[in-house]
Amino acid sequence: MLTPVGLENLLDVMKLMAATERLIAEFYRTGADIWEEDRAFWLATVAEEERHAANLEKMARIVAARPDRFEIGRPFNPAAIRTIMTGVEGHLKRLKEGRVARDRLMIVARDIEISLMEKAYGEIVRTTDVEYLELVREILEETAHHRQSIERRCRTLTAPGGTCAGR
Repeated sequence: MLTPVGLENLLDVMKLMAATERLIAEFYRTGADIWEEDRAFWLATVAEEERHAANLEKMARIVAARPDRFEIGRPFNPAAIRTIMTGVEGHLKRLKEGRVARDRLMIVARDIEISLMEKAYGEIVRTTDVEYLELVREILEETAHHRQSIERRCRTLTAPGGTCAGR
């Protein structure tokens, strides 16, 4: 069971995670605005990232309403989330300045999708709450789909036989 302090900290982390999802959506939306040929792909990804943020907000409401059903899982430091946000903000700034090539955008997007934060959703708490777990499942499935889609696009933007391994 969550203590009042544990609950407050957890809700703060979830709020930061939702804000990060919205920032990632803005990054992808900017890519859609810049590269018309990739617009549909990026806008579909934006919609999913915004849905992740909404899911996180629902998850926080569930935890706040039923804290007795939750235990802290893997501790997740808000500073780690802020570091991820700072990185995305830097990439967004460079993208808006025209300093991110189309193939590099795919590489950055792939790296975002495999970031520590994306893996934390299923580990941040332990619970048997079905509604909460369903929201986590949706985020994790969509994130896996993002990674696969981005990796496929990376391969089409690189030299024959190439991958997005380049930095």
